[in-house]
Amino acid sequence: MDIGRQLRNLLDQERISQKELAKALNISDSTLSGYVKNRRQPDAKTVIRIASYFHTTTDYIYGLTSVRDPITIPYNAEERHLVNIYRAIPEDKRPLYIETGRVFSLYGKNKKKKDKTRRA
Repeated sequence: MDIGRQLRNLLDQERISQKELAKALNISDSTLSGYVKNRRQPDAKTVIRIASYFHTTTDYIYGLTSVRDPITIPYNAEERHLVNIYRAIPEDKRPLYIETGRVFSLYGKNKKKKDKTRRA
């Protein structure tokens, strides 16, 4: 969990100061500074307020996902399973996983085209 890195990224992306964020969250500057420097961890309610302020998810704040924008369409069970598999793969191996998925996807599309041609 690297909440500090996520907070630094969000502050930079939104171009706001720690002081501004602390005021918006109604916490002290030193408390927020502790979060940013990973010297202390916010409680769950504070993480929710931070996520709400930045219009993102608590998973993003906790560093569990690199996807900042919340997903609007919920995953079904199989999709959640695939996401969990992906997250468990070491980062340097993820491109291979993605490319394998693309190959299977193209295979499925080509198979459907061939099936349609045979029926016609």
